[in-house]
Amino acid sequence: MNEQKILLSSRKLPDQTRIELTREIGSSYEIRTMQDLDDSEIGRIEILLLDTAVDNDRKIISGGELGKFSGLKLIQSTRAGVDVLDFRKIPPNVLVCGNIGAYGEQMAEHVFGMVLYFARNIGKSDLELKQGDWEIPTDSIFLKGKTMVLIGAGGIGKAVASIASCFGMKTIGVNSTGKSLPNFDEVVSIEKLDEVLVKADVTVVSLPLTVKTFHLIDKQKLRAMKRNSILVNVARGFIIDELALFQHLKENPSFKCALDVWWWYPKQGEKFSQKFPFFDLPNFLGTPHDSGVVPETEELALLGAIENIGRFVRNDELKGVMDRQDYIGLSSLIAKEKEKKTT
Repeated sequence: MNEQKILLSSRKLPDQTRIELTREIGSSYEIRTMQDLDDSEIGRIEILLLDTAVDNDRKIISGGELGKFSGLKLIQSTRAGVDVLDFRKIPPNVLVCGNIGAYGEQMAEHVFGMVLYFARNIGKSDLELKQGDWEIPTDSIFLKGKTMVLIGAGGIGKAVASIASCFGMKTIGVNSTGKSLPNFDEVVSIEKLDEVLVKADVTVVSLPLTVKTFHLIDKQKLRAMKRNSILVNVARGFIIDELALFQHLKENPSFKCALDVWWWYPKQGEKFSQKFPFFDLPNFLGTPHDSGVVPETEELALLGAIENIGRFVRNDELKGVMDRQDYIGLSSLIAKEKEKKTT
């Protein structure tokens, strides 16, 4: 009888989730956690399920434990992004999958909350009324017939495009191939980004942070956008050049920007702050990386990761397989930005 392989979860799973996972992987695997794993069993680990947003989970890779997992074939993250992982520590034969699509629908609602906040001057009107000023804005944006460009046409982009179509907007997706996709009126390759940015009334950033997308939105890209357009970033902070964005917002008060992701995150006990005072600007809106956080989030995320693990076990096509070459060197780029922040 063949010895059972091990699926190692970095944390204890809820009972219902464990049942779903058992159903997907069948009897060939045993579900274990680091706490109940014996050193003699490490070589049997074939699948690693972890949360890349948790420091202790990332230490499994960065701390050297991964080198002991000689039978490892798949790392499945419960998060969509894997840019925090050090791919230099991950053997080339190990597949790494982000949890693509697991957060799409809840994040899409958040995106449209931000879009409507600016399009209908909700924040501005609220502030003026609080001050006793009855001023009816004349520059609100009627979204019907307007164009939304979605930089990143994956799970989040598709969910946002679906809502945009309900508003009667035209949607243009931007991805690496330019191949047509459901939910989008048009899809172009990333090489044609400049061509579509000039058409955008709303631009949504929802693609992974890699060495290729680091500072993708720079001074030139911002200047290409319409003066009164709305920019929303729910992907990663470093996809946008921080200084360029701040200067653009200061110089163009009719341009609006909403961020749910940041360049600098507070550590335990620290106050939140950025290098530039974005919150002093009236054309800026920020939220604490909570666009995907609702009471159902953990269950949805785990189920999405489990479904992909099932694909691996069945030898079906996987979702969210990451190219390690897209991430090698990313930490160095971020480190250079950190040096700028402290000088």
